[in-house]
Amino acid sequence: MDESSNLQSAYMEAYLLACGQLLKREPAEVCMNTKAVFNEETGVYSVRYFGLERRVRRDGGEIAFEDGEAPLKTTEKVLVLHYLVNSRPAPLSGRLISFKEIQNGGAMYYPTFKKRAIDPLAEAFSGDPEGLYEAARAIGGSREALGDAGVAVNIFPLVPVTYVIWKGDDEIAPSGNVLFDSSVSSFLPVEDIVVAASAGTYRLISERHRKSGCCCEDSCIR
Repeated sequence: MDESSNLQSAYMEAYLLACGQLLKREPAEVCMNTKAVFNEETGVYSVRYFGLERRVRRDGGEIAFEDGEAPLKTTEKVLVLHYLVNSRPAPLSGRLISFKEIQNGGAMYYPTFKKRAIDPLAEAFSGDPEGLYEAARAIGGSREALGDAGVAVNIFPLVPVTYVIWKGDDEIAPSGNVLFDSSVSSFLPVEDIVVAASAGTYRLISERHRKSGCCCEDSCIR
């Protein structure tokens, strides 16, 4: 079995495990912790992911996604399930922290995080601050007064992520950063924070490519 097949197998195993965990959770508790909505008649959770409603059906002993016109990849389905399963009661603090400040692994996972979330962001937008604003607006984000351009995007209702870029100059290289509300560990484990933040980066880049008429989109950013 090649590396790609091993990875897909691992994602599917994680997906099935998360489905089992969600089945064991009380819907009222899940909704209280995540701002999801559960319809008892249909057995469906509705949760916002990048501003779009995602429907997760709790059907007897199974979990199924009702994807509609925008199906999610298995990695993102796992992310949605982990948000529903792992969230604990916690208010948003309004205080931004870096990935390195996240407890239980932020410093250890930082090289992977930088490669997947920060570096592509800086490469795509450090020379195009207005493009960052436009891309964020297209996915429901808002402008933030940070760096040469900053935007905040709600990955989930209680997981806002802030993307910042600096243009640089003759002496300082262009750069970027991705920041989180200090409560983020109450909603996702550190490995999933990497996935969530990088998903935001790639959505911003994909939106920029779409607006510029690039025909390769995902293939040129992944």
